[in-house]
Amino acid sequence: MADANKRGIFFDGIYLPTFKPLLENPEVRLNAIKNLEGRSDDVLITAFPRSGTHWLWEITYMLLSQEDQYTEKTKETAFLEFVDDWSNIEKIPSPRLLNTHVPYRWLPLQHIAKQRKILHVIRNPKDVFVSLFHFQKNFGSTEDWDSFYKSKVIGSGTNYGGWLEYERTFILESKNVHVIFYEDIKLKPTEEIKRLAKFLDVECSDDLIANIAEKCEFDKLKKAHLTVKKTESKVQHYRKGEIGDWKNHFTVAQNEEFDDLFRTKMAGSLLCSKYCPTTS
Repeated sequence: MADANKRGIFFDGIYLPTFKPLLENPEVRLNAIKNLEGRSDDVLITAFPRSGTHWLWEITYMLLSQEDQYTEKTKETAFLEFVDDWSNIEKIPSPRLLNTHVPYRWLPLQHIAKQRKILHVIRNPKDVFVSLFHFQKNFGSTEDWDSFYKSKVIGSGTNYGGWLEYERTFILESKNVHVIFYEDIKLKPTEEIKRLAKFLDVECSDDLIANIAEKCEFDKLKKAHLTVKKTESKVQHYRKGEIGDWKNHFTVAQNEEFDDLFRTKMAGSLLCSKYCPTTS
């Protein structure tokens, strides 16, 4: 049974966003996602919110279309838990570039079993939380940072559950997944796009990869989202795109507290050395 309140829809132990299909019946939509039979050439992008899903979707769309041109389509047209009419997912021409934020346990079973392409983008959780903090202001939130930190960062009040549990489970259970780090796309885009093209079995010239990297620079995508996309939404999905903006929000005490929690929850994970290295 789902319970909707100002924090979201509480279902199966976690909060979910108040998207129309989830408000109507979260179990029906989540089962539709889990039981999606899919197509052999489907590509599925998975990520915790505010980790760079829009960015990766644009890059991957260009690779699959073999063009360094912005598309009028938005990632929301293939956002599995967001699309109002599920039949619209079936109408998307192949190859479909699907995307979702749902935890690993709700990903399409057939997509996993048949080892179809899955892309998973991960971002420094501190930057994720800062991005979430600012993003919720699009929807009228007046919550201050300290309150947000207690309820969403240290607590598990974010949609889709807490970041630590989300990523810990994904790392432990997923196989044959192409993991991309947000910071790597930012710092070495050409190299990461070339690596992605190889995983997708897409042949691209060095010139095309370089052009895609240029077109998908953060500030250019931010502008294109406002000028090219066919959407009535006024929500700005691109904010700063900076690495380390968390340092402008986390206090020293908050940073130390989160690092301790991170090391406990993510012990033994490759993410520990990347995002929470120990100091000697």
